Amino acid sequence: MITLVYTLTILALLLCLLSVAAAARNRAGDTRHAFAAAWVAALLLFGADWVLAQAPPFGNMRHVLAFFPLVMMPAAAYLRRCRGLDLTGWLAAASAIALIGALCMPLQATWRQMPALQSPWFAPHVIAYVVSYGLMTVAALLTLASRRCETRLRAADALVRLSFPFMTFGLWSGALWADAAWGGYWAWDIKEAWSLLTWSLYLIYLHVERHPAFASWRRPLLLLGFSAVIITFLVVNLLPRIESMHSYAQ
Repeated sequence: MITLVYTLTILALLLCLLSVAAAARNRAGDTRHAFAAAWVAALLLFGADWVLAQAPPFGNMRHVLAFFPLVMMPAAAYLRRCRGLDLTGWLAAASAIALIGALCMPLQATWRQMPALQSPWFAPHVIAYVVSYGLMTVAALLTLASRRCETRLRAADALVRLSFPFMTFGLWSGALWADAAWGGYWAWDIKEAWSLLTWSLYLIYLHVERHPAFASWRRPLLLLGFSAVIITFLVVNLLPRIESMHSYAQ
């Protein structure tokens, strides 16, 4: 089973990279087909992780990173059909980055849910944040590539507007989960504080991005918000010297 997990992770990564390569060559059909195949590989990986963990596999960093392609593929289809934005290659790139991260994480094959994670809020909370952080990653990539392309910056704006409700739900559901697990909605844990700061930065961005007077603020604010995402999602979770109830390094 462990060999299968690594094999499926590598296969999903290679298919995501194939999708990115096809997008770079403006081969839209191949881009979508490769990303669809990556989604199937990621779904099989999710099943294998579930068997190993004997529970929904969201409880460690490798699980969460490996889950990214499963939400990015539906997001690509939604954006293409409902928003007129074909960002499949960009979403495949974000998925590839996540899968590379998953390969760098310990397998933790013996991981089991602790009591605090045995909550109906567990899966919805994690999925909402994976969707929001994945879309915010693509928005940041588009922003970095938008210096002379207003179209990409407008696409980044659309991604932030789409992902912000998911981030809001993640923050709200986390508070309800904390109250059920620890007896309080908010404890000013460092993870909670950074999650609130991240949400606040994107809220400010959404309030200024439509106003011409603040046009020069758009790129810096979006990239500042994404920097907060990196700290919230990676730094707080992985640095062993940071004391947090949410830290995967503890």
